[in-house]
Amino acid sequence: MIKVGISGCDGLNAAELVRILINHPDVELMWVCSASHPNGRLDGIVPGIAGECDLRVSPEGKLDDVDVLFLCGSHDAVKDQMHPDAWREDLKVIDLSGAHNLDHGDGKPWVYGLGEMQRRVLVHEARWVTIPGTAAIASLLSLMPLARNQLLNSPLTSHVQAGAMVFPGGMTVDGLAPEAYAREQQQEVCYALEQCQPGFGQPVSLTVCPDAERRTLTVESRFKSDMSLPMLISLYEQYYEDHNFVFLMDRPITAADVENTNKFLIGIEKDEATGEVTVHGMMDALLKGSAGTAVHTMNLMFGLFERVGLALKATGC
Repeated sequence: MIKVGISGCDGLNAAELVRILINHPDVELMWVCSASHPNGRLDGIVPGIAGECDLRVSPEGKLDDVDVLFLCGSHDAVKDQMHPDAWREDLKVIDLSGAHNLDHGDGKPWVYGLGEMQRRVLVHEARWVTIPGTAAIASLLSLMPLARNQLLNSPLTSHVQAGAMVFPGGMTVDGLAPEAYAREQQQEVCYALEQCQPGFGQPVSLTVCPDAERRTLTVESRFKSDMSLPMLISLYEQYYEDHNFVFLMDRPITAADVENTNKFLIGIEKDEATGEVTVHGMMDALLKGSAGTAVHTMNLMFGLFERVGLALKATGC
């Protein structure tokens, strides 16, 4: 069993992480710590787990008791929680805050936690992993097959619509308005694309707009390509055929297809007259956009099948 500790349990992504992990067959949740809820019952803080978990929130967790530490909360809160000098060499750390999403790559201690981008590294080399931002995950998954094949050769735009789970109260957990959040995510996407496609220097524009949907996040990525639509579809199918959470659709995607799942669904269109390609994508912002990707990463780091604990039932309505 993988022994897990969670530092910080005040946010939506932490609550979703708890709900996944208490039902994960290979995980024992040892403790959840929070300075703002010391000694309270966990099921009084995390909705939906009554009768499934008897843990109480701890003011401080014992790192010697766990194999992996999840860091949850805002950038500032996670920085306050971080004490790398106290981390054992064999302790794995997964940071959901995004505080290190520009601090990964060659010679850096953090690994970017997007399994569809660098599964081999997560399986064989990762010790400290930073989970991508929600809008960055959607944008990168809509572009990854092209970037990995060195085929992103035109300016590109990604327009993201995100619901209340990304902007509770109209702001992110770090207090960012949509415009500021978009700038942060655009920087992250550019950095990741440069790692996937060395020499990538095309202009990238990422915009984020709040949406009425509660859990779902949609993306439309546009760029120009000389490839025909059938060739593009084949490229995406081949790239994602051995991945477990990304699927191409030949019909319109709805919120009911993705809510409460760890799936990212894709549709592709092309205007043959202009050569402009539009890649549509949709996912559950709390699952594939955060906690689900964190558990996917943990599965890879510990040599488990990717879907363990993540074969979740869609709402379907």
